[in-house]
Amino acid sequence: MRIVGVQLGAPVARLLSETLEGKGYPVTAAKIADAIERKWTLEAPLTVEDHEAILAALGENCPPTLHRLRTELLEEQRRVRRITGG
Repeated sequence: MRIVGVQLGAPVARLLSETLEGKGYPVTAAKIADAIERKWTLEAPLTVEDHEAILAALGENCPPTLHRLRTELLEEQRRVRRITGG
């Protein structure tokens, strides 16, 4: 699956889902788990709130395999803030 253009293989996506679940974001974790089960190859159907949950979950001790995803999500967040003035 892809999240903000970053390709995640199933093992890395599972790690993300487990991290989200462990950090208290079960809804986003379930969306990732569902995308894994469906063998989703396109951009995962996630909301801005899901992206924020991922950033929060990866904020401390981000696993190296998820570092690029975190970096891209932070960049996306900066772009949105620049555009919306928020």
